Formats: sequence, structure tokens, C-alpha cells
Amino acid sequence: MSRDDSQPWFDSKALFWAVRADYEVVRRWDALVELRKLSVTTAQDSQMGALVALYRHLGTNLKVGVGYNFTDYSDDLSDLSHRNHGAFFNIIGKF
Repeated sequence: MSRDDSQPWFDSKALFWAVRADYEVVRRWDALVELRKLSVTTAQDSQMGALVALYRHLGTNLKVGVGYNFTDYSDDLSDLSHRNHGAFFNIIGKF
């Protein structure tokens, strides 16, 4: 409820898991499918969803992609808004 002593603290346990599959569709193009589940024991809430994306490799160290998140929750467990579905753009670099 609060990060300081102005409000009481309480315990809350959350479990997030994801199972992901990447597939090289054609040279330099990858498809991604991810199943994900978020369970919050204190709220007695559990939600499952999916995410899909398509990535293009730009050289050996960079890829960019677009996708859609079909879930209403975020893998950021502090975000409890349940308004996180929709399209996204992602850049991945490796060094």
C-alpha cells in the first residue's frame, strides 16, 4: 500500500510463469508464441493468456519486432492495473 511507514505492510505472494517458443520462419525472420500465467495468492486470483510476435534480424546483434499481448496483466508484478493487452514494438540487442 505504501513504501514508507504511513500505511501498514502486508504479505502478498505472486507467481508468474511463461512458456515461450521461438521459430525461424525464413532467413532473418523469427516468430514467437508465449503462454503466460499470473497467480496472486493473497487476491486468490489467477489469469492465463498469450503473446505473439514477429521479429526481423538486423545484422548479427540486433533484432526488432512487433507483436500483440492478449493478456490483461503485465509481467511487471507491481503493475496491478490489468490494462496491459495490446500491440507492442520491441528492440533486442546482444553483445
